Amino acid sequence: MYIRFHGNYNSPKTKKPYGIFVVIYHLYRDGKLSEWESKLYLETKDWFERNLPNPPFYEDNNSINAVTWFKDVDRTETMLVHLEPFFGIAERHRIQIIKSVSRELPGVLAYEDEYQVGVF
Repeated sequence: MYIRFHGNYNSPKTKKPYGIFVVIYHLYRDGKLSEWESKLYLETKDWFERNLPNPPFYEDNNSINAVTWFKDVDRTETMLVHLEPFFGIAERHRIQIIKSVSRELPGVLAYEDEYQVGVF
């Protein structure tokens, strides 16, 4: 099974909903976060940058227009726990975060690691 947390608005690049990381980044970029929320955003982002592999397709500005989904495996639970601050930020700003679930690979596989897949 695969899980994706995303907003309710699409990326013009991928034509798919922006993932939770970008949705919260947009709030940060647009100056909508309080000082405390900005600090929480940066700390959470830094944790993920240290602990979640970055798919190589992001190195070329995602020319294949892929999106990532978490795998539903035991070790992914740690990743989901560390997403909690982003869920809280979204809730405080009345931003809907949608949980999509797919029992089958949700696209053509472009990348896979122990936590996630990248598909287009």
